Amino acid sequence: MTQATVFRRGTSAALALALAAMLSACSESSTAPGKVDSMEALPRALTVTEREGIASGNRFALSLLQQVSTTSTGNVLLSPLSVWMALGMTMNGAAGQTDTEMRNTLGWGARPREEVNAAFRDLGALLPTLDPSVTVKIGNGIWARSGLAVDSSFARDVRTYFGAEVRSAATPQAMFDAVNAWGNAQTNGLVPKVLTEPPPPDLMMLLANAVLFDGSWRDAFEVKNTASAPFQLESNASVQVPMMSREGSFRGLQAATFTAVELPYGNSAYSMLIVVPSGGTLASFVSTLDSARLAMITAGLGAGGDRTKLYVPRFTIRGSIELSSALKQLGMPRAFTDFAEFPRFFCTGAKLKFVQHGVTLEVNERGTRAAAVTVVGAVPTSLPPTFRVDRPFVFFIRERFAGTILFNGLVRDPRA
Repeated sequence: MTQATVFRRGTSAALALALAAMLSACSESSTAPGKVDSMEALPRALTVTEREGIASGNRFALSLLQQVSTTSTGNVLLSPLSVWMALGMTMNGAAGQTDTEMRNTLGWGARPREEVNAAFRDLGALLPTLDPSVTVKIGNGIWARSGLAVDSSFARDVRTYFGAEVRSAATPQAMFDAVNAWGNAQTNGLVPKVLTEPPPPDLMMLLANAVLFDGSWRDAFEVKNTASAPFQLESNASVQVPMMSREGSFRGLQAATFTAVELPYGNSAYSMLIVVPSGGTLASFVSTLDSARLAMITAGLGAGGDRTKLYVPRFTIRGSIELSSALKQLGMPRAFTDFAEFPRFFCTGAKLKFVQHGVTLEVNERGTRAAAVTVVGAVPTSLPPTFRVDRPFVFFIRERFAGTILFNGLVRDPRA
């Protein structure tokens, strides 16, 4: 499985979500005319573990974006939620230093496994229910090689907390085929084939997560207003793109170094936040974007007048990226080595071979469709080398640094 980032260009020619907006009178004054947000708070209070998990998951999302952006010169699309949940499920098989590294990378620290799993379960159940007009679907599944006995407590935990049934397949290719078919069904065809490389011949297990989002803008763009317009690339070259436009109220922020706008979906439980740096590269801007700065941006959004003009390109991004290199850099290298500790997968040693992430995003006048499938592949660890002295041998007793031999000899029969 290649570690290179592969992204195919959509109709947008820039690295990230882009906006050409003319924001007027953006402030935190009274609510502007127009549709009123019907969703003002979550339907229930979050537990302490859930709040910590969301904060940690968001830090992971920004760190992963920063790590990937340093090695990419094209569009970047990730579903950190999908990666976070797939690795959270995988973490249930880990122990020792491997477990510690994964917990720290995902932001869970020393929280008991049961609390972490409960937070994954409850957040996974809450997110799809927040807006009946927006489709959010989260699914998990596991496939094991036929003939390998999966640890019963691991199988119980992933079924209880992640809704993941452990299925079996006879060959590595059959495992790949099954996951591809499952991912295609889970994402309504948006990610038809997440695994495209030949499977490792020693593949033992695949752990998969899928996330589907389908939401209509609270205030849609009219197709008749979409027209070809210039879009300035990071190279300063200008290209023509289909630019959607509308006039009305939305929340925005103009700062010295960036412009931001928020576009809600449905009842406003979900929204797209678009941030456009005033200069420099997106990678340099993203490198400074931590949780505190993101919170500052969202807190600074204010309602504009009801005649504010908004221009956003219509675009599609499809991509596939192998994330093991990025995850090693983020703090969990041991999981991919022969020293990995995953005793709750099988009775034999296992390590992670790849974390493949397939994603699609479509933004148009109606709204947004997005889907991701993340697949974690596990293979056996290499057996440690065995040295068995069970035949006649030569021996040397020597000073190790300079090499002076003090004694040497032959042993043909140790009994003599």
